[in-house]
Amino acid sequence: MRFVFGDMNTTLKKNGAPSWRKVALQRRSRDSERALARAARDLLSERPYPEIRVEEVAQRAGVSVGGFYGRFRSKAALLHLADLDFMETCLEAFDIEVPDDLEEAPDGVLRRFVTVMVQQFRIHRQPILQAMRHADEDAAAAFRERAMAFNSHVHGRLRRLLGRSLASFDHTNPTQAVNMAIFFASSAARDAVLRGSLAAYPVTLNDDELTDEIVLAATRYLLGDSS
Repeated sequence: MRFVFGDMNTTLKKNGAPSWRKVALQRRSRDSERALARAARDLLSERPYPEIRVEEVAQRAGVSVGGFYGRFRSKAALLHLADLDFMETCLEAFDIEVPDDLEEAPDGVLRRFVTVMVQQFRIHRQPILQAMRHADEDAAAAFRERAMAFNSHVHGRLRRLLGRSLASFDHTNPTQAVNMAIFFASSAARDAVLRGSLAAYPVTLNDDELTDEIVLAATRYLLGDSS
C-alpha cells in the first residue's frame, strides 16, 4: 500500500487491506480520495466531528455519497482521511525544505525541520486533535502504522544529515545525542502547538519564537558551549 494516495515516496508494507477503506488502485479513485481528504480536513477545522455529515464531505469533494460508501466502511474514514492529508502535506513540505542533499550546519538542519513541523501542526491542528479524540481502538493500529512510517522517513533523513557532524557534538555518545535531539525537537513542536502545553509553565510565544527556542535548545544540547 502506498503511504498516502498512491504517489508519495514513502511506503508502508501491506498487511492485508486496511479495515476502514478499499485500496484505491485507479488514478481516478486516488484523486477522489485526495479530494475527500482535503474536504474532511477543512470541515474538521470548522466544526466538531459529530456534527459533520458524510453528505457534506462528499459534496465539497465533488464525490457522490454512494461513491464514498463504495470506498469506505463508515463515517470514521473521515478521521483517517484527515490524518492522511496531514501526512501527505507535511511530507511534501519536509522533502522540499529538508532534501537528502541539504548542506547546512546542525542548527540549519534543525531549523528547517522544526519550521515545517510547527507550520504543519498549526495548519492541521483541529483535524489532528479531532482524530485523536474520536478514533476508536480498532483504528489505533492504522494511525500508529502511518506515524511510524512518517517518522522513519523524516527522522531517518535527519539522522543522516545530523550524522555528518558527529565529531562536533559535545556528548559521550554522539549517535544517541542525535536521536535525543530529534526527540526533543519533535516532542516540543508537537506538544506546544497541538496541546498548547507551554501555557502551563507559563510561556507565550508565537510560532517563529517557538521555532527559535526549540532550535536553540536542541543545538546547545548537541554542541554545548561551542554553539
